[in-house]
Order: sequence, then structure tokens, then C-alpha cells
Amino acid sequence: MARAIPVTPMPRRTRRRDDEPLGVLYVDKPAGPTSAEVCDFLRWALRTRSVGHCGTLDPGATGLLVCCVGAATKLVPLLTDDDKTYRGRFVLGRSTTTADAAGEVLTTAEVGADAWGRALAVLEGLVGAHELSPPAFSAVRIDGERAHEKARRGEDVSLPVRTMTVFTVREVREVERGVAEATLRVSKGSFIRSLAVEWGRQLGLPAHLGALHRVGSGRCSLQDAKAVAGFDVSPMPPRPDGKPRHRIRVAGVGEDRQAQADHLSARLVEPAEVLGVPALELSRDAHGEDLARRIGHGQSVACDHPALDGVARQGSILLRAGAGRVLCRFEGEGDSAVLRISRTLRPLAFEGPRRP
Repeated sequence: MARAIPVTPMPRRTRRRDDEPLGVLYVDKPAGPTSAEVCDFLRWALRTRSVGHCGTLDPGATGLLVCCVGAATKLVPLLTDDDKTYRGRFVLGRSTTTADAAGEVLTTAEVGADAWGRALAVLEGLVGAHELSPPAFSAVRIDGERAHEKARRGEDVSLPVRTMTVFTVREVREVERGVAEATLRVSKGSFIRSLAVEWGRQLGLPAHLGALHRVGSGRCSLQDAKAVAGFDVSPMPPRPDGKPRHRIRVAGVGEDRQAQADHLSARLVEPAEVLGVPALELSRDAHGEDLARRIGHGQSVACDHPALDGVARQGSILLRAGAGRVLCRFEGEGDSAVLRISRTLRPLAFEGPRRP
């Protein structure tokens, strides 16, 4: 009988959860890489598996990609729901297979003076709700597969219509005959490419989106001092399935992994700032320790708890203790108001030995 050879299990990840980076990065995505590739770069640089973005940008699109790191990935569903703001270039008189500049030209038409005379006003008039289909070349999933993967194989892709709401259209300007630029604030799930096609439909002409740059998402903005911008991007051999790959590095901070990590870590934004809620740092006195213990056990806490003195008792609040971060919300009014936990990013834990 063959002798059994003992198998040594693979070592588990030794990094403690409270040693992982935690926060949100405002990444100014360059053209070329996919949103998933940007997240892969952040995982590599920061040595964590937990990175998620809050709304895909097409490879050719640029601008704000909100990326949650570490335990902050639990905020992705909240931040993905935020309204988005884009600066787009709209091209009239030409349609493409992808509804943007990356596709092959399908149809062309002359942009007459009459149509162009109405074009800017029609673009501004897109404010409101629209029932439109996402582009076939998009990241929408069909039976577990991205729509663009089916479209590239030549399959017929028909996506159901969805509501796309345009809240504002501003800074509309003519670039040249047939080309306009505008800044749009839209609801979650809106495709600016679909809106570009709709713009053309209302003018009776083919149209597509020439370029797209996201400038804001909810409270997050590229104007923030901590925004990560300036990348070196170079192509790499494609993946086995033929998908392109890119090497991504923040430019001007050193090529090695630690230098990249240090630069990114210094730009992590605290969850309370991203969410726009107050933060309460719990001290290790009797009141703070009691509040942390009760919240940690999932209990509701009356708003007259001593540790909450001076706190505005409405909306949400982020409790912090040591490396711990817990998002809570106030519910009810008056004497019946209570504080309840809504999301534990990292369990509350005070540093140092427990008090006797």
C-alpha cells in the first residue's frame, strides 16, 4: 500500500483586517484601460483583494472612477446609486456600431443649417426621464455575460429599455458644425451614448457620442485635493481570451510597488467625508466603551445615551473606535429616537488593554 504523503495546507492570508487600507479613492481614469483593470492595479499596489468601483466607465471614457478599498467596499451599493455628472461631446450626422467614436460608422447624413440651428436647444431639452435601451456594446449582463461580449461575436443583442433621467444640461456649446459639448447630470444607470442617439433621433439624423469625461458622482469630485490623477499606461500582451491588457502606474512617484502604495494610501478619503455624514470618535471612557459594546452586539441605543451628548440626532453618523468604523442611523423622534447600526465596515475596537 502506498504511503500517504501529508499535504501542507497553503498559508492563509496573514494580514489582519484592521491592517488593510480602508477608504475611498477618487481616480481620474485614463483612456484605454477598463474600470476592472484600474481596480486590479489598486489591488496590486495596496496589497488587498478588496477593491470595488462605484460605476463603470467604458475603456475609451475618462474621468472620475470612485473606488472603495478594503472594508469600505461595503459602501459600493450606496455610492453606486449616486447621480453622475459627465462632460460629453455629441456628434451629429454619423452613427456607429457602438454609439461612440470607437465603433465602425454605420450611417452618415449631411447636417443642414436648419437641423443644426435647432441642435443645441434640443440637446438642452433632453432634461427629463427617457425610456431608452442601453447600447449593445455595454457592460450590461445578459444571462451572466456582458452584452458587449455577445455583440463582438456578432450575436443579436436586444436590451430592455430602462429609465434614464437627465436632471440638468448646462454649459452647452458648439464646437463646430455637427459637434456640440455639454455637461449632464444624470441618474444611476443612464448611458450618455443612448442619450446621444436620442438627441439625433429627435433631430431626424444619425448621431453618436464623440467623447466622455466623468467629472462627478454624488459628493465625489475630481476637484477634491486627494484625487489621483496622472497615469502612465502601456499596452501588454492580450489575455488568453483576446481581451486587451494594460500596465498602469501613477506617474512621477516611483515605479516600485511601495512607492505606488504610499502615494495611493495618502489619498484615501475617509468614509464619513465621502458619505457626507458626521463622525464620532469614541473614547475609552465608560460611556464610549458602553456605546461601542452595545452597537457591536447589534443593539439599538437610546438617543439620550451620554456618549451622544452634543451630537445632531438625525440622519446617519459614523462611529469610530481605533481602526473600527460603523455606520449608524438615527430613527424615530423625540424621546423614542434610537441609534441603530446600518453597516459595519470594521468592528469597533479600542487600542491598548481593556480597562479593569
